[in-house]
Amino acid sequence: MAITEGNSVIDPRRPHEQRMGKVIAVRRNPACLMRTLVIRWSDEIPTIEEMEEIEFGPLED
Repeated sequence: MAITEGNSVIDPRRPHEQRMGKVIAVRRNPACLMRTLVIRWSDEIPTIEEMEEIEFGPLED
């Protein structure tokens, strides 16, 4: 199942730390249909970061 707004995710770059975040927006590049996720990480100082969906594993429809 594809990642959508409101989903909770674990940072794939640091899975052993169990860094949790929430998807606050999903953007699609019209040229290649690659989706970019805007994630609010729930660290001590909350940060917002954009990551390509492919970083979270195989893409699904």
